[in-house]
Amino acid sequence: MLQGVLNWLDDRTGIVGGLKKFLDEEIPASSGWHQVFGSVALFILVTQFATGVLLALNFAPQPGASYLSLQYIISEIPGGRLIHGLHHWGASMMVVIVVLHMIQVAIWGAYKKPREVTWLVGIVLLLLTLGFGLTGYLLPWDNRAYWATVVTVQISGLPPGGSVVQALMGSPAGQVGIGVYQRFYTLHVMVLPAITLALAIFHVFLVRRHGVASQPGDEHQPKKQFYPAQVYKDTVAVFVTFAVLFGLAALADIPLEKVADPQDLSYIPRPEWYFLFLFETLKYFQGSWEVVGAVVLPTLAIIALALVPFFDTGKVKRASQRFAAIGTVVLAAFIWSALTIAAIVTTP
Repeated sequence: MLQGVLNWLDDRTGIVGGLKKFLDEEIPASSGWHQVFGSVALFILVTQFATGVLLALNFAPQPGASYLSLQYIISEIPGGRLIHGLHHWGASMMVVIVVLHMIQVAIWGAYKKPREVTWLVGIVLLLLTLGFGLTGYLLPWDNRAYWATVVTVQISGLPPGGSVVQALMGSPAGQVGIGVYQRFYTLHVMVLPAITLALAIFHVFLVRRHGVASQPGDEHQPKKQFYPAQVYKDTVAVFVTFAVLFGLAALADIPLEKVADPQDLSYIPRPEWYFLFLFETLKYFQGSWEVVGAVVLPTLAIIALALVPFFDTGKVKRASQRFAAIGTVVLAAFIWSALTIAAIVTTP
């Protein structure tokens, strides 16, 4: 009877056959634990969507009212504090996992032909992940969120195109009010999720189309199937990730300061930890040079990332022999860490 139901479902939808084909896909012999980050990132994305919907059911998307509604969610709704914690810490974990995924791809050279578009889509997904953090930061409407967003809006007014961006934000004077809030909320809950979901599906499609990148020597070893070996590794990685996320949500307090006060000019704003490096970089570019640190350098870094597959077109080497890629990753991690630590220990 069960087989008859499955046959009927597969005949009408193709789901059963598609799932079987998905699980039976052949992967290189070198596949292993280093390739779990994609599945973990997809899991956290789904978690963020689910917790975001649950929060939105009781969230009032207006300045001031949002602060009170968040307090209500945390203190009055059963499980509200946990859901808020999962969403808050999940945002940070999403950034970590996506960056680790891109580092793994870079070190293993998995961006080489014919996977250039897969790499480019991954860069866009990283920027969208940062966009979620940027737009969601304002929504609690506490002092911390308000003044950090003021800095963001002021940076958006820098040339080139600053006046256009600020006009789209509804804040030509660089102020943060209901116009900016509504635009950030709309981006966070409607525009960015739609684009991210579409690109994530496209990214998975490209990965399946071109297959998992192999390492030299794989051609002399028998291939493996995605199920059960790699599925097991992905499942363990997802379980460990969720255990850490659940622990943070249950045990770590999320800072919620007093309600936003636009008159509190003594407040020292700080962004989320993954933007602190840029926050620190701005200290070295004053006056007319501010646009270099805020716009030019980040743009050049993104362009450099996008061009990597088109310059590194040489023969694939084993990951342990890719000294230039490893050195570049280590150097970038050192610079990012140094700037982040400097931003934490010094006064803005």
